[in-house]
Amino acid sequence: MPATAATEPAVALTAVSKRYQRRGPFALDEVSLSFPRGTFTAVMGLSGSGKSTLLHCAAGLDRPTSGSVRLAGHELTTMKRKELSVLRRRKVGFVFQSLNLVPTLTVAENIALPLRLDGRPVDRADVAVLADRVGVGPLLRRLPGTLSGGQQQRVGIARALITRPDVVFADEPTAALDPYTALGVRDLLRWAADELGQTIILVTHEPVMAEAADRVIVLDRGEVFCDTPTPDAAALNDLLLRLGSR
Repeated sequence: MPATAATEPAVALTAVSKRYQRRGPFALDEVSLSFPRGTFTAVMGLSGSGKSTLLHCAAGLDRPTSGSVRLAGHELTTMKRKELSVLRRRKVGFVFQSLNLVPTLTVAENIALPLRLDGRPVDRADVAVLADRVGVGPLLRRLPGTLSGGQQQRVGIARALITRPDVVFADEPTAALDPYTALGVRDLLRWAADELGQTIILVTHEPVMAEAADRVIVLDRGEVFCDTPTPDAAALNDLLLRLGSR
């Protein structure tokens, strides 16, 4: 990998604004952020603060109204739809609350699906090793409908990691899980950053989830309200309460 590619942030947004109606309010307003490779960042904020819009623009799922978005060295705002689709398949992993696991495919087949969609060969040994590392190794022949919510989410994380993407975007991945299971998923994302060198961008409303991150970005009304390292769950909870009372 060229030195410039290795040192460039995995994702960088420069003066990104997004509005969904021509004269409507800005969902994002002149946001500039960079996400270094191999780091775990949590994005927080009240409902309507711009969290999901930020994720969608950063991942190339939505085009900003103005500004620049670079992902894995590519300028997303100038790419055509087909080019964006190929880039996402090869450089991005997604973990959402709605996992969209294919109910008729086994766990192993669901994990390997991104490779097949991209026309790449599937190494069953690689699938098995990754499944073991995320804690679903014994479940490879099971169907998603026979798994618990936490097990399904672990399959979703393995599916996001199988292509060795530059960035993994996780949008409220534990919202439907009990607190104990949610902590397991949080720790798995932490492991992916530490052991696999993945860049993790987690959107969450739960301070305890953000506490495991290297850094927390709090959005308010489409702007960066604060950007802090070494997050503390109690302090984050107090901050969100203050924002809600404004």
